[in-house]
Amino acid sequence: MRCLLSFILLITVHLGLFAQNVNKQNVPEKKSVNRVEITLPVVNGYTVLKCDFHTHTVFSDGLVWPTYRVREAWIQGMDVLAITDHIEYRPFKEYVGGDLNTSHELALPVAQQYGIMLVKGTEVTRKQGVIGHFNALFIKDANPIDQSDPEKALQTAYDQGAFIMYNHPGWALDTCLLTEFQQAMIDKGIVKGIEVFNNNEFYPRALSWSRDQKLTVFATSDVHGTINEDLGVPYSAATRPMTLVFVKEKTQEAVREALENGRTLAYFYDNVAGEEKWLKSLFLASVKLEKILKKEKTSFYRMTNLSGINYTFTIGTAQYMLDAGSSIQITVPANQREVSLEVLNMHYYEGRHPVVSMVLE
Repeated sequence: MRCLLSFILLITVHLGLFAQNVNKQNVPEKKSVNRVEITLPVVNGYTVLKCDFHTHTVFSDGLVWPTYRVREAWIQGMDVLAITDHIEYRPFKEYVGGDLNTSHELALPVAQQYGIMLVKGTEVTRKQGVIGHFNALFIKDANPIDQSDPEKALQTAYDQGAFIMYNHPGWALDTCLLTEFQQAMIDKGIVKGIEVFNNNEFYPRALSWSRDQKLTVFATSDVHGTINEDLGVPYSAATRPMTLVFVKEKTQEAVREALENGRTLAYFYDNVAGEEKWLKSLFLASVKLEKILKKEKTSFYRMTNLSGINYTFTIGTAQYMLDAGSSIQITVPANQREVSLEVLNMHYYEGRHPVVSMVLE
């Protein structure tokens, strides 16, 4: 019996040595890639999807392969991604080959594996300040959109069922500009959306145009290199610009329906911009009040932020910062039945912030 136990012990030791190579060790130990989950509440019965509708790869003037762009988006918490490579500007064409659909086709299998909804898109790129740049989303084939006449290019995309938005209205300019051509495309109903934030630029004037002309708002990364290189955002951080889309279900048809009906908000660096009613609805779905104590003259409330967005607001003359997933305490007069907050990092027009009323129990 003793010999048998010694034999078993000897075999176990040898197996352990074979299982672990003492002359080659990984330092630090390899860990699984973790996706950053950005918590957002259900708002008025709608699920909120985190989307980036403006990105590039080496198939135009980007610096990464399409599959990398998908994995990067997944790690940073995106639900929906569009690769919108330029039609007219492809500096690496002789090296990468393919046609105007290739970047989407390469990215699609990986997007399916990661559960990323990949919207097929492209960017019509003409002189900034005269014609401008436009993203066409939900296209069927990018190749026919390659037209010398910019209006014909946009019309071709529109005829395919594309949702078209006007990109970065203030980029490479001294001001935020809406040209005669761009206004004509809006008036004809060909262009239905506008970027109010692109990469690292906020366009308050474009936000005002979006409200005046009923345009769907977008915030996008317009990333060409890596997010870290372009925006200084850590690879594993959920701080990239994104469009929040309020959908009935998680399908491309539902995303398209939401864009058509303007159910979006632009989220960028702890700022949220868009239509006032959606700003208020998001805040009220995210922030809850709980009465802790009532004294003769004062009531004490705990205010909790259930979302992944930080909020800055004022109540009267006092300013508060309510971080994502945290709570603060506020005090109000004991007989007060509601409290009004001006949310300073929400924007619905140039220089205007929503005022949200919360009922006190």
